[in-house]
Amino acid sequence: MRKTLIAWWIMLGMVIFASCVPQKKLLLLQENPEVKDQGKADELLKTFDLKKPVYTLKPGDVLSLRVQTTTPTEYNFLNSPVTTSGSDDPVLSGYTIDDAGDILIPVVGKVHLTGLTMPEARVAVTEALKPFLANPTVNLRLLTFRYTIVGEVGSQGQFTTYQDNINVMEAIATAGGLTSYADRGKIKLIRYEEGQAKIYAFSLLDETTLAKNNFYLKPDDMLVVDPLPAKFFRENVFGTISLGFGFLASIVLLYTRLQ
Repeated sequence: MRKTLIAWWIMLGMVIFASCVPQKKLLLLQENPEVKDQGKADELLKTFDLKKPVYTLKPGDVLSLRVQTTTPTEYNFLNSPVTTSGSDDPVLSGYTIDDAGDILIPVVGKVHLTGLTMPEARVAVTEALKPFLANPTVNLRLLTFRYTIVGEVGSQGQFTTYQDNINVMEAIATAGGLTSYADRGKIKLIRYEEGQAKIYAFSLLDETTLAKNNFYLKPDDMLVVDPLPAKFFRENVFGTISLGFGFLASIVLLYTRLQ
């Protein structure tokens, strides 16, 4: 019985020892780091050609429009943005592209934007404003680029970016990053296209992922980060083993005292 208990203690000690990390590998910006395989800041390791998508506007998109002009304030009909009482949601005060592909600007009328990129849309709105405002400078942002992340991340949920595009790693960072048990080798991407839900899988362990088409998200994409098998082992099997170890130790202690 005592040999069994000793074996358990040895196994537990090996597990604890294996989980230790030298402090030299944790401290940042050391004066004289003595760590092997360090990176060299000025040495280029590799380059990849990014396949960054160019987003084109479509019906249902909501835009934020801000205009600077030399026109006197009292004649600037866009000086005060439209607001919705009781809400700070910028989408509710934005300009929605209708089914015909147009936004409706006060006084100006309809401006067709569907199929245009964001830079092209800024030019189109600027040209439409020129007959009404002097030297207009247009700031146009997409308000409806939403994506969802669930699974092994710091904070699950739906997120909104005001960038024209965002990649997978940037999106995961906004969700608090990956947990210790996240399966970095198989992250699922669910994309809704043409009335279908399409599922893709990619690995963040593979550096060539940077050059993949799906490395950049599209609006309404969903990322699913599954857990590693180790999480099940830690939360279930390891807990059972610990309970068994404690129970066995109690029996041995009781047996020893009764002798």
